Amino acid sequence: MIDRATVDRILDAVRIEEVVGDFVSLKRHGTNYVGLCPFHQDRNPSLSVSATKGIFKCFSCGESGTAVSFVMKHEHMTYPEALRYLAAKYHIEIQEKEETPEEIAKRMRYDSLLVVSEYAQKFYQDILWNSEPGRAIGLPYFRERQFTDETIRKFGLGYAANRPLTLTSAALEKGYKKEYLVDSGLCVERDNGELADRFYDRVMFPIYSISGRVIAFGGRTLRSDKTVAKYVNSPQSEIYDKSRSLYGLFQAKGAIAKADRCILVEGYADVISMHQSGIENVVASSGTSLTVEQIRLIKRFTTNVILMFDGDAAGVKAALRGTDLILEQGLNVKVVLLPPEDDPDSYAKAHTYDEIQDYISANAADFITFKCEVLAKDMDSDPIRKAGLINDIIRSVSVIPDPIQRSVYADSLASRFEMSVDTILSRIVEMRETKKAQDRLLQRSEYNRNQRGYERQAGGFLTGNGSETPPPSYEEPVFEGEEYPQEGDIASPVSDPGYALTNRRLASNELQILTYLYKFGNEVIQFETRYGEEKKDPVRVDDYIRDSLLYDDIVFDNRLYRELFDEYFKSMRNMTEKGEERQAHILRHFDSAGNAVWLSCISEMLIDQHQLTVKVFREAIEPEVTRLGANVPKSILIYKREITRQQSAAISKQISEAQKAGDRDLEQELAAKLMVMTKVIYAFSKELNML
Repeated sequence: MIDRATVDRILDAVRIEEVVGDFVSLKRHGTNYVGLCPFHQDRNPSLSVSATKGIFKCFSCGESGTAVSFVMKHEHMTYPEALRYLAAKYHIEIQEKEETPEEIAKRMRYDSLLVVSEYAQKFYQDILWNSEPGRAIGLPYFRERQFTDETIRKFGLGYAANRPLTLTSAALEKGYKKEYLVDSGLCVERDNGELADRFYDRVMFPIYSISGRVIAFGGRTLRSDKTVAKYVNSPQSEIYDKSRSLYGLFQAKGAIAKADRCILVEGYADVISMHQSGIENVVASSGTSLTVEQIRLIKRFTTNVILMFDGDAAGVKAALRGTDLILEQGLNVKVVLLPPEDDPDSYAKAHTYDEIQDYISANAADFITFKCEVLAKDMDSDPIRKAGLINDIIRSVSVIPDPIQRSVYADSLASRFEMSVDTILSRIVEMRETKKAQDRLLQRSEYNRNQRGYERQAGGFLTGNGSETPPPSYEEPVFEGEEYPQEGDIASPVSDPGYALTNRRLASNELQILTYLYKFGNEVIQFETRYGEEKKDPVRVDDYIRDSLLYDDIVFDNRLYRELFDEYFKSMRNMTEKGEERQAHILRHFDSAGNAVWLSCISEMLIDQHQLTVKVFREAIEPEVTRLGANVPKSILIYKREITRQQSAAISKQISEAQKAGDRDLEQELAAKLMVMTKVIYAFSKELNML
């Protein structure tokens, strides 16, 4: 692990214009630099780089952050990898943080499993090219599949000989431990304790991690014997989780990002043949059902997915199964069905690059069109089937997180089936509410199971000798109104679904207050006074915000904003910098903290959304700092008004329930509370001149 002092030295040395300039041609524009954004198809310079603040911002696609986050995004690196890249660029020696014995043991075990897997890949590859069985059996198979030698080497393909102790004997002789051979899934341990190869008499397809490490294998038999499994795959291990891996992603990630779309197929050969044809933005789920984790892997590089499957019944079924899952994760999905006699492997071999691209362009259908085409046969003569199809498509629309996209698809669906848009939107709302209720029940059920499990532990929460043994940490989830963040949510990156955006209105108010806190926390408010009012003493912005919320025992509803509020008073309260110097200091603090979600939110708050505005217009705008006396109190009042309004709505609902239950006393008690809250809302509205 990189120690804190080294991280600070790296961040001290970094000049963002130099880092971004390694990948983008920048031109000076006043105090900033501008260039074409590398994260979307940019025709006009939309990327602005501020050397003084140490941040970048694209005013077209919205990407923003620091030098570290730019490298992470552009090079698809983790935070530590990006730091190491920058350390090498600025010739800074990495000092590692001292690890605990447990951390060292875990890391060494993980590395050992990777090392033995990479040894196996080289071993199988060597057998393929340099042994008699490999040249006689393995290579002819691959060449029969029309794979070129260059393609075979690119994907690291190999051959496992037909003797079940070949790898085992060689690996043990090289000094690799039995423990790692078994735990990596390369070998199996027999009842007598002896080892045997898991893979033998098979051509081998290594599976790579996103960073290019070998983590698993798929082995295909060349026998025609139906009693022999066609494929044998590595089992789950510490280095391999098949639900979180995509075959070919390491080779395809650059092409996916460049093309801004990913083509998803089913098998190893499909990926390899498509790559060989020149279409490299292709990955496969490797015979497993598509998972949420796999979709999120794709989303790191693009939000556009094309499902390409065989045109037979199995291919149609696979496409239908995948569309809703992809839509639910906020990605755009289209489906391309190949002719019934083809799969991606055979089609890629029989057609040129241009022909394949033309076919995709001509046949890629959005999910509504696809479902209508494959499910609508004889639909008009069967009203029941037609209603079922419409409900199925509406269900697909309902899982889309972006409300604007849902609305657009609802319009399209209404036009196609000559229905009322309001009817479709009403059905969408109903389905989303049903899904939320089901999810809450599942969450509560899981929570109860965990709680019961803790209670069954020996001695409950006390051991037999009476000493306290607290149960594992487990926080009860929020069940009311919980909505996980999706693309477009306020400062709630999809990459971390732990941040639930429970209430959009409150979140918007909280973000406004948080922005004042971070941008102007140590500025002094000079309150505006009206005729006849007593003049108020000046107060710091951060003190005013904190005291105003504490006075009414208000805590931010949004977890992310609550964390950032606490972090400010923990780490930022005593800083003296102002203006751009202050913003640079804050960004540096969060950059070094290594929390990508915090950094993303802070970057969005601090980056000037008008950097590219013509100077004369900027000078005509009154500086925001001069309006703090009016704006900060106003933002607090609006926030408190919204909290009160929502509490009133909840009480109104309780009154209706009390009326249905015939509980007259409770109804009167709630009505009195509602009257008080109504007066409070009126007072807030009057103060805000909103009446």
